[in-house]
Amino acid sequence: MNTKSLKNGAVGFACCALIGSVNAQLIYENSAGSDMASFQLDGTSVSAFTQNKGNGRGIVTVGDTIYYTTADSGNIYTRRVSDNVDTGTAFTVAGASGLQSISYDGTNFWVGDYSGTTKAYLVSASNGSLLKTITLTGAGTEGYYDGLEYFNGKLIANKYDGGFQREGGNQYSIFDLDGGLIQKDFINTNGHGNGTGIAFDGSSFYISDIGNNKISQWDGATGSFIKSITLQGFHGSIEDLSFDFAGRVDTCGGPNQPACNLPGVPEPSTYAMLLLGLAGVGVVARRRKAN
Repeated sequence: MNTKSLKNGAVGFACCALIGSVNAQLIYENSAGSDMASFQLDGTSVSAFTQNKGNGRGIVTVGDTIYYTTADSGNIYTRRVSDNVDTGTAFTVAGASGLQSISYDGTNFWVGDYSGTTKAYLVSASNGSLLKTITLTGAGTEGYYDGLEYFNGKLIANKYDGGFQREGGNQYSIFDLDGGLIQKDFINTNGHGNGTGIAFDGSSFYISDIGNNKISQWDGATGSFIKSITLQGFHGSIEDLSFDFAGRVDTCGGPNQPACNLPGVPEPSTYAMLLLGLAGVGVVARRRKAN
């Protein structure tokens, strides 16, 4: 056996395997049926999480933590992604009897009111204090609207509670961070089911098609429909969706933001292993020259 050839091949394999190892992007959901889960973007089920706090509404995932809300409480609850352990209540929005969709700007949380108003709350992620309350105006937003997402320095929200499943779908308008209207009806789900929660992956929006066990994908630049994705298993009352905000370029890597865990970008430990592998290649090459 050629020992030198075996060593060279082993080091080369380790190097290339590290470069090519990319985790599939997952989307997380919280439903009115007290069910939380994660899926691949083809609808394949990945993990189920315990949701025992009530009538589920909003969800945000940041790294190894799920933050979620219920329709009849002002609390934001947490669970660990890696082992599904209940990690308690992160904070409470004072004065809110119910909360709906929740989002994250990389530093603080945006939470939609579910007490009958068109308000949204900016809440400190560090201590749970209420930083700002806004009212969504100019788009005909109704009380108990149930879709809200932060993206690229703006907010997008739906018109009404998608659980009513009215004819004509639901409409999602873009607002500034003070609640002022930027673009009305940027997304209209008419003809593609109804809509509750909404998530952004950096280029596309994904909307929960409540009642149809599907989510729909929409172009982030034009608001046009791309496709529907049927979910594995039964998830008939999905209220909100989330990608990992540490995997979005608009919510990671900045001051006071989580470190970026972007698809295709190796973790720091991966870089170290990669450098070690390259160093091994260099050592073998030098030995070959010496021989």
